[in-house]
Amino acid sequence: MPSLPQTDPRACRITKVTTYVVGMRWRNCVFAHVETDEGIAGIGEGSLEYQPKAVEVAIHQLVARYVAGRSAFAIEKLWHDVLRNEFMHSPIINSAAAAIEMAMWDIAGKALGRPTHDLLGGRVHDVLPAYANAWYGIGTSPAEIGDAAKAAAAKGYRGLKFDPFEDAGRDPDRASIRRAVAIVEAVRDAVGPDVDLMIDAHGRFSPGSAIAIARDLEAADLFWFEEPCDPENAAALAMVGRGMKTRLATGERCTSRAGMVNLLETHEIDVLQPDIIHVGGILEGKKIAAMADAYYTPVSFHNPFGPVATAAAVQLDACTTNVFMQESFCEYDVPFRFDLLEHAPKPENGRYVVPDRPGLGVGEFRPEVALAHPWEPDAFLPLFTDRWSARF
Repeated sequence: MPSLPQTDPRACRITKVTTYVVGMRWRNCVFAHVETDEGIAGIGEGSLEYQPKAVEVAIHQLVARYVAGRSAFAIEKLWHDVLRNEFMHSPIINSAAAAIEMAMWDIAGKALGRPTHDLLGGRVHDVLPAYANAWYGIGTSPAEIGDAAKAAAAKGYRGLKFDPFEDAGRDPDRASIRRAVAIVEAVRDAVGPDVDLMIDAHGRFSPGSAIAIARDLEAADLFWFEEPCDPENAAALAMVGRGMKTRLATGERCTSRAGMVNLLETHEIDVLQPDIIHVGGILEGKKIAAMADAYYTPVSFHNPFGPVATAAAVQLDACTTNVFMQESFCEYDVPFRFDLLEHAPKPENGRYVVPDRPGLGVGEFRPEVALAHPWEPDAFLPLFTDRWSARF
Protein backbone atom coordinates (compact mmCIF):
# COMPACT_ATOMS: atom_id res chain seq x y z
CA MET A 1 0.00 0.00 0.00
CA PRO A 2 1.46 3.42 -0.93
CA SER A 3 2.30 5.68 2.00
CA LEU A 4 0.24 8.82 2.49
CA PRO A 5 1.86 12.25 2.13
CA GLN A 6 3.35 13.62 5.34
CA THR A 7 1.87 17.10 4.85
CA ASP A 8 -0.36 18.29 7.70
CA PRO A 9 -3.42 19.73 5.90
CA ARG A 10 -4.11 22.11 8.77
CA ALA A 11 -0.74 23.76 8.13
CA CYS A 12 -1.34 24.13 4.39
CA ARG A 13 -2.10 27.83 4.59
CA ILE A 14 -2.34 30.22 1.68
CA THR A 15 0.53 32.69 1.55
CA LYS A 16 0.43 34.17 -1.94
CA VAL A 17 -1.91 34.49 -4.93
CA THR A 18 -0.61 35.62 -8.32
CA THR A 19 -2.96 36.37 -11.21
CA TYR A 20 -2.38 36.03 -14.93
CA VAL A 21 -4.61 37.39 -17.69
CA VAL A 22 -3.82 35.51 -20.88
CA GLY A 23 -4.88 36.63 -24.35
CA MET A 24 -6.44 33.69 -26.21
CA ARG A 25 -7.61 35.11 -29.53
CA TRP A 26 -11.30 35.92 -29.03
CA ARG A 27 -11.25 36.13 -25.22
CA ASN A 28 -8.85 36.56 -22.32
CA CYS A 29 -8.56 33.85 -19.68
CA VAL A 30 -7.88 34.62 -16.02
CA PHE A 31 -5.76 32.31 -13.86
CA ALA A 32 -4.97 32.42 -10.13
CA HIS A 33 -1.80 30.68 -8.96
CA VAL A 34 -2.11 30.01 -5.23
CA GLU A 35 0.89 29.18 -3.03
CA THR A 36 1.00 27.78 0.51
CA ASP A 37 3.38 27.59 3.45
CA GLU A 38 3.87 23.88 2.72
CA GLY A 39 5.34 24.62 -0.70
CA ILE A 40 2.30 23.16 -2.47
CA ALA A 41 0.82 25.36 -5.20
CA GLY A 42 -2.48 25.12 -7.04
CA ILE A 43 -4.01 26.72 -10.10
CA GLY A 44 -7.54 28.00 -10.64
CA GLU A 45 -9.38 29.81 -13.42
CA GLY A 46 -11.85 32.69 -13.22
CA SER A 47 -12.41 33.52 -16.87
CA LEU A 48 -15.50 35.63 -17.59
CA GLU A 49 -16.66 36.71 -21.00
CA TYR A 50 -15.02 40.05 -21.83
CA GLN A 51 -14.45 41.25 -18.23
CA PRO A 52 -11.05 39.74 -17.38
CA LYS A 53 -9.60 42.78 -15.68
CA ALA A 54 -12.62 43.17 -13.43
CA VAL A 55 -12.24 39.55 -12.32
CA GLU A 56 -8.52 39.99 -11.73
CA VAL A 57 -9.14 42.94 -9.41
CA ALA A 58 -11.89 41.03 -7.62
CA ILE A 59 -9.56 38.06 -7.03
CA HIS A 60 -7.11 40.28 -5.17
CA GLN A 61 -9.90 41.88 -3.16
CA LEU A 62 -11.23 38.47 -2.09
CA VAL A 63 -7.72 37.30 -1.21
CA ALA A 64 -7.26 40.27 1.11
CA ARG A 65 -10.68 39.84 2.71
CA TYR A 66 -11.01 36.08 3.07
CA VAL A 67 -8.09 34.04 1.76
CA ALA A 68 -4.68 35.14 3.02
CA GLY A 69 -3.55 32.88 5.85
CA ARG A 70 -6.49 30.49 5.48
CA SER A 71 -6.07 26.74 5.15
CA ALA A 72 -6.41 25.58 1.56
CA PHE A 73 -8.85 22.96 2.88
CA ALA A 74 -11.38 25.59 4.07
CA ILE A 75 -13.25 25.54 0.77
CA GLU A 76 -16.84 25.48 2.02
CA LYS A 77 -16.07 28.28 4.48
CA LEU A 78 -14.55 30.43 1.74
CA TRP A 79 -17.67 30.26 -0.43
CA HIS A 80 -19.96 30.78 2.56
CA ASP A 81 -18.04 33.90 3.59
CA VAL A 82 -18.12 35.33 0.06
CA LEU A 83 -21.81 34.51 -0.38
CA ARG A 84 -22.85 36.01 2.95
CA ASN A 85 -20.58 39.04 3.12
CA GLU A 86 -20.33 40.35 -0.43
CA PHE A 87 -23.49 42.44 -0.66
CA MET A 88 -23.81 42.25 -4.45
CA HIS A 89 -23.60 38.80 -6.01
CA SER A 90 -22.44 38.93 -9.59
CA PRO A 91 -20.60 36.79 -12.14
CA ILE A 92 -17.52 38.92 -11.47
CA ILE A 93 -17.44 38.05 -7.77
CA ASN A 94 -18.41 34.44 -8.45
CA SER A 95 -15.72 34.01 -11.10
CA ALA A 96 -13.09 35.49 -8.83
CA ALA A 97 -14.13 33.15 -6.02
CA ALA A 98 -14.09 30.20 -8.42
CA ALA A 99 -10.49 30.91 -9.45
CA ILE A 100 -9.39 30.70 -5.82
CA GLU A 101 -11.67 27.76 -5.03
CA MET A 102 -10.38 25.63 -7.93
CA ALA A 103 -6.81 26.28 -6.83
CA MET A 104 -7.71 25.21 -3.29
CA TRP A 105 -9.09 21.90 -4.59
CA ASP A 106 -5.88 21.48 -6.57
CA ILE A 107 -3.79 22.10 -3.44
CA ALA A 108 -5.94 19.86 -1.23
CA GLY A 109 -5.67 16.98 -3.68
CA LYS A 110 -1.91 17.40 -4.02
CA ALA A 111 -1.53 17.52 -0.22
CA LEU A 112 -3.43 14.25 0.13
CA GLY A 113 -2.12 12.63 -3.03
CA ARG A 114 -5.65 12.18 -4.43
CA PRO A 115 -7.53 13.59 -7.44
CA THR A 116 -10.24 16.14 -6.73
CA HIS A 117 -13.02 13.77 -7.74
CA ASP A 118 -11.98 11.40 -4.94
CA LEU A 119 -12.47 14.23 -2.44
CA LEU A 120 -15.98 14.86 -3.81
CA GLY A 121 -17.34 11.34 -3.42
CA GLY A 122 -15.32 9.35 -5.91
CA ARG A 123 -15.64 8.79 -9.61
CA VAL A 124 -18.74 7.40 -11.25
CA HIS A 125 -17.43 7.97 -14.80
CA ASP A 126 -14.07 6.87 -16.17
CA VAL A 127 -14.56 8.34 -19.64
CA LEU A 128 -16.66 11.37 -20.57
CA PRO A 129 -18.19 11.84 -24.02
CA ALA A 130 -17.59 15.35 -25.37
CA TYR A 131 -19.23 17.62 -27.87
CA ALA A 132 -17.17 20.00 -29.96
CA ASN A 133 -17.69 23.75 -30.16
CA ALA A 134 -15.89 26.46 -32.19
CA TRP A 135 -15.28 24.05 -35.08
CA TYR A 136 -17.50 25.92 -37.53
CA GLY A 137 -15.99 29.37 -37.94
CA ILE A 138 -13.85 28.35 -40.91
CA GLY A 139 -16.76 28.11 -43.34
CA THR A 140 -18.95 30.67 -45.05
CA SER A 141 -21.36 28.61 -47.15
CA PRO A 142 -23.57 25.74 -45.94
CA ALA A 143 -21.42 23.32 -47.93
CA GLU A 144 -18.19 24.57 -46.33
CA ILE A 145 -19.69 24.40 -42.85
CA GLY A 146 -20.91 20.90 -43.64
CA ASP A 147 -17.36 19.90 -44.60
CA ALA A 148 -16.05 21.33 -41.33
CA ALA A 149 -18.70 19.38 -39.42
CA LYS A 150 -17.69 16.16 -41.12
CA ALA A 151 -14.07 16.73 -40.16
CA ALA A 152 -15.01 17.47 -36.53
CA ALA A 153 -17.26 14.42 -36.29
CA ALA A 154 -14.43 12.26 -37.61
CA LYS A 155 -12.49 13.09 -34.42
CA GLY A 156 -14.97 10.96 -32.47
CA TYR A 157 -17.10 13.57 -30.72
CA ARG A 158 -20.56 12.48 -29.66
CA GLY A 159 -22.01 15.81 -30.74
CA LEU A 160 -21.36 19.14 -32.43
CA LYS A 161 -22.69 22.49 -31.26
CA PHE A 162 -22.97 25.61 -33.38
CA ASP A 163 -24.87 28.85 -33.96
CA PRO A 164 -26.07 29.11 -37.59
CA PHE A 165 -27.89 32.42 -37.14
CA GLU A 166 -25.02 34.91 -37.71
CA ASP A 167 -26.36 38.44 -37.07
CA ALA A 168 -30.06 37.53 -36.81
CA GLY A 169 -31.95 39.57 -34.23
CA ARG A 170 -35.10 39.08 -32.18
CA ASP A 171 -37.41 38.40 -35.10
CA PRO A 172 -35.35 37.62 -38.22
CA ASP A 173 -36.73 37.76 -41.74
CA ARG A 174 -37.53 34.61 -43.68
CA ALA A 175 -34.36 34.81 -45.77
CA SER A 176 -32.18 34.72 -42.63
CA ILE A 177 -34.11 31.77 -41.27
CA ARG A 178 -33.86 29.86 -44.55
CA ARG A 179 -30.10 30.36 -44.57
CA ALA A 180 -29.79 29.06 -40.99
CA VAL A 181 -31.95 26.04 -41.82
CA ALA A 182 -29.80 25.36 -44.89
CA ILE A 183 -26.64 25.41 -42.73
CA VAL A 184 -28.16 22.98 -40.22
CA GLU A 185 -29.39 20.68 -42.99
CA ALA A 186 -25.91 20.70 -44.56
CA VAL A 187 -24.34 19.72 -41.24
CA ARG A 188 -26.85 16.91 -40.70
CA ASP A 189 -26.27 15.59 -44.20
CA ALA A 190 -22.49 15.72 -43.67
CA VAL A 191 -22.34 13.91 -40.32
CA GLY A 192 -25.17 11.42 -40.76
CA PRO A 193 -27.90 10.42 -38.31
CA ASP A 194 -25.80 9.29 -35.33
CA VAL A 195 -24.02 12.52 -34.33
CA ASP A 196 -25.89 14.72 -31.88
CA LEU A 197 -26.44 18.28 -33.14
CA MET A 198 -26.96 21.10 -30.66
CA ILE A 199 -28.01 24.56 -31.80
CA ASP A 200 -27.08 27.58 -29.68
CA ALA A 201 -29.13 30.72 -30.32
CA HIS A 202 -27.26 32.75 -27.65
CA GLY A 203 -30.54 34.17 -26.36
CA ARG A 204 -31.27 36.15 -29.50
CA PHE A 205 -34.95 35.40 -30.33
CA SER A 206 -38.33 36.45 -29.05
CA PRO A 207 -40.30 33.45 -27.74
CA GLY A 208 -42.60 33.45 -30.78
CA SER A 209 -39.74 33.45 -33.25
CA ALA A 210 -37.86 30.83 -31.24
CA ILE A 211 -40.79 28.45 -31.40
CA ALA A 212 -41.28 28.96 -35.14
CA ILE A 213 -37.57 28.45 -35.85
CA ALA A 214 -37.43 25.33 -33.65
CA ARG A 215 -40.23 23.86 -35.74
CA ASP A 216 -38.41 24.74 -38.96
CA LEU A 217 -35.39 22.81 -37.63
CA GLU A 218 -37.24 19.68 -36.50
CA ALA A 219 -36.40 17.76 -39.66
CA ALA A 220 -32.69 17.96 -38.74
CA ASP A 221 -33.36 15.94 -35.56
CA LEU A 222 -31.58 18.26 -33.12
CA PHE A 223 -30.48 17.03 -29.73
CA TRP A 224 -31.14 20.37 -28.06
CA PHE A 225 -31.98 24.02 -28.75
CA GLU A 226 -29.91 26.20 -26.41
CA GLU A 227 -30.85 29.64 -25.08
CA PRO A 228 -33.48 30.33 -27.76
CA CYS A 229 -34.30 33.54 -25.88
CA ASP A 230 -32.56 35.46 -23.11
CA PRO A 231 -32.25 33.36 -19.95
CA GLU A 232 -33.26 35.92 -17.31
CA ASN A 233 -36.99 35.30 -17.80
CA ALA A 234 -37.67 31.68 -16.87
CA ALA A 235 -41.32 31.94 -17.88
CA ALA A 236 -40.40 33.05 -21.40
CA LEU A 237 -38.01 30.12 -21.74
CA ALA A 238 -40.73 27.78 -20.49
CA MET A 239 -43.08 29.13 -23.14
CA VAL A 240 -40.55 28.11 -25.78
CA GLY A 241 -40.10 24.72 -24.16
CA ARG A 242 -43.83 24.03 -24.31
CA GLY A 243 -43.99 25.11 -27.95
CA MET A 244 -41.31 22.85 -29.42
CA LYS A 245 -40.43 19.16 -29.54
CA THR A 246 -36.66 19.61 -29.26
CA ARG A 247 -34.97 19.50 -25.85
CA LEU A 248 -34.50 22.93 -24.25
CA ALA A 249 -31.02 23.62 -22.81
CA THR A 250 -30.02 26.62 -20.71
CA GLY A 251 -28.23 27.73 -17.56
CA GLU A 252 -24.78 29.02 -18.55
CA ARG A 253 -25.73 32.62 -17.72
CA CYS A 254 -27.50 31.73 -14.49
CA THR A 255 -25.11 32.46 -11.64
CA SER A 256 -26.92 31.36 -8.48
CA ARG A 257 -28.59 28.34 -6.93
CA ALA A 258 -31.81 30.29 -6.55
CA GLY A 259 -31.81 31.19 -10.24
CA MET A 260 -31.30 27.55 -11.15
CA VAL A 261 -34.33 26.63 -9.06
CA ASN A 262 -36.40 29.18 -10.99
CA LEU A 263 -35.39 27.44 -14.23
CA LEU A 264 -35.95 23.92 -12.92
CA GLU A 265 -39.33 24.80 -11.44
CA THR A 266 -40.68 25.50 -14.92
CA HIS A 267 -40.35 21.76 -15.63
CA GLU A 268 -39.44 22.70 -19.21
CA ILE A 269 -35.64 22.62 -18.95
CA ASP A 270 -34.37 19.36 -20.45
CA VAL A 271 -30.62 20.01 -20.01
CA LEU A 272 -29.15 22.33 -17.37
CA GLN A 273 -25.82 23.96 -18.28
CA PRO A 274 -24.19 25.58 -15.24
CA ASP A 275 -20.85 27.26 -15.74
CA ILE A 276 -18.54 26.09 -12.96
CA ILE A 277 -16.70 29.41 -12.94
CA HIS A 278 -19.72 31.71 -13.02
CA VAL A 279 -21.58 29.94 -10.20
CA GLY A 280 -18.57 30.18 -7.87
CA GLY A 281 -16.56 27.01 -8.29
CA ILE A 282 -16.47 23.24 -8.32
CA LEU A 283 -18.35 22.64 -5.06
CA GLU A 284 -21.17 24.99 -6.03
CA GLY A 285 -21.39 23.23 -9.40
CA LYS A 286 -21.69 19.92 -7.55
CA LYS A 287 -24.57 21.26 -5.46
CA ILE A 288 -26.38 22.63 -8.50
CA ALA A 289 -26.02 19.30 -10.30
CA ALA A 290 -27.58 17.59 -7.27
CA MET A 291 -30.47 20.06 -7.39
CA ALA A 292 -31.00 19.26 -11.06
CA ASP A 293 -30.95 15.55 -10.29
CA ALA A 294 -33.93 16.04 -7.99
CA TYR A 295 -35.81 17.15 -11.13
CA TYR A 296 -34.40 14.19 -13.13
CA THR A 297 -32.60 16.74 -15.28
CA PRO A 298 -29.16 15.98 -16.77
CA VAL A 299 -26.37 18.54 -16.64
CA SER A 300 -23.72 19.45 -19.18
CA PHE A 301 -21.29 22.03 -17.80
CA HIS A 302 -20.65 25.11 -19.93
CA ASN A 303 -16.94 25.36 -20.76
CA PRO A 304 -15.62 27.76 -23.44
CA PHE A 305 -12.55 28.85 -21.48
CA GLY A 306 -9.01 27.76 -20.72
CA PRO A 307 -7.39 24.47 -19.75
CA VAL A 308 -7.84 24.86 -15.99
CA ALA A 309 -11.59 25.29 -16.40
CA THR A 310 -11.61 22.16 -18.55
CA ALA A 311 -9.66 20.23 -15.93
CA ALA A 312 -12.11 21.36 -13.23
CA ALA A 313 -15.04 20.30 -15.39
CA VAL A 314 -13.55 16.86 -15.97
CA GLN A 315 -13.00 16.38 -12.22
CA LEU A 316 -16.56 17.41 -11.45
CA ASP A 317 -18.00 15.36 -14.31
CA ALA A 318 -16.19 12.29 -13.01
CA CYS A 319 -18.06 12.32 -9.69
CA THR A 320 -21.47 13.58 -10.86
CA THR A 321 -24.08 10.97 -11.71
CA ASN A 322 -26.33 13.09 -13.94
CA VAL A 323 -23.57 14.41 -16.23
CA PHE A 324 -23.70 12.95 -19.73
CA MET A 325 -21.64 15.08 -22.13
CA GLN A 326 -18.92 17.73 -21.77
CA GLU A 327 -18.51 20.83 -23.94
CA SER A 328 -15.05 21.05 -25.49
CA PHE A 329 -13.28 23.89 -27.31
CA CYS A 330 -9.83 22.33 -26.87
CA GLU A 331 -8.98 21.28 -30.40
CA TYR A 332 -10.24 24.55 -31.89
CA ASP A 333 -8.46 26.94 -29.56
CA VAL A 334 -5.03 28.56 -29.61
CA PRO A 335 -2.32 25.85 -29.67
CA PHE A 336 -0.45 27.22 -26.65
CA ARG A 337 -3.37 26.36 -24.32
CA PHE A 338 -1.76 22.92 -23.99
CA ASP A 339 1.53 24.52 -22.87
CA LEU A 340 0.04 26.45 -19.95
CA LEU A 341 -0.06 23.34 -17.77
CA GLU A 342 2.18 20.36 -17.23
CA HIS A 343 -0.77 18.09 -18.11
CA ALA A 344 -3.41 20.09 -19.96
CA PRO A 345 -6.60 18.08 -20.63
CA LYS A 346 -7.34 17.17 -24.22
CA PRO A 347 -10.02 14.87 -25.61
CA GLU A 348 -8.96 11.51 -26.98
CA ASN A 349 -11.15 10.34 -29.86
CA GLY A 350 -13.76 12.88 -28.81
CA ARG A 351 -13.78 11.81 -25.14
CA TYR A 352 -12.09 12.92 -21.93
CA VAL A 353 -10.35 10.19 -19.93
CA VAL A 354 -10.49 11.04 -16.22
CA PRO A 355 -6.92 11.35 -14.85
CA ASP A 356 -5.68 9.80 -11.61
CA ARG A 357 -3.12 12.53 -10.90
CA PRO A 358 -3.57 14.51 -7.64
CA GLY A 359 -5.71 17.64 -7.44
CA LEU A 360 -7.07 18.85 -10.74
CA GLY A 361 -4.73 16.43 -12.48
CA VAL A 362 -2.83 19.14 -14.34
CA GLY A 363 0.50 19.10 -12.53
CA GLU A 364 2.10 22.54 -12.32
CA PHE A 365 1.13 25.81 -13.97
CA ARG A 366 3.69 27.35 -16.34
CA PRO A 367 3.74 31.12 -15.72
CA GLU A 368 6.34 31.71 -18.42
CA VAL A 369 3.82 30.59 -21.06
CA ALA A 370 1.13 32.84 -19.58
CA LEU A 371 3.47 35.82 -19.58
CA ALA A 372 4.36 35.20 -23.21
CA HIS A 373 0.69 35.75 -24.16
CA PRO A 374 -0.45 38.86 -22.26
CA TRP A 375 -3.86 40.46 -22.04
CA GLU A 376 -5.39 41.42 -25.37
CA PRO A 377 -7.59 44.52 -24.90
CA ASP A 378 -9.41 43.91 -28.20
CA ALA A 379 -10.30 40.27 -27.47
CA PHE A 380 -14.05 40.74 -27.64
CA LEU A 381 -16.62 38.71 -29.56
CA PRO A 382 -19.84 40.70 -30.11
CA LEU A 383 -22.43 38.06 -30.91
CA PHE A 384 -24.84 39.85 -33.17
CA THR A 385 -22.63 41.14 -35.96
CA ASP A 386 -22.16 39.77 -39.45
CA ARG A 387 -20.31 36.42 -39.45
CA TRP A 388 -19.37 36.73 -35.80
CA SER A 389 -18.69 33.01 -35.64
CA ALA A 390 -15.85 33.37 -38.15
CA ARG A 391 -13.81 35.06 -35.43
CA PHE A 392 -13.40 31.73 -33.68
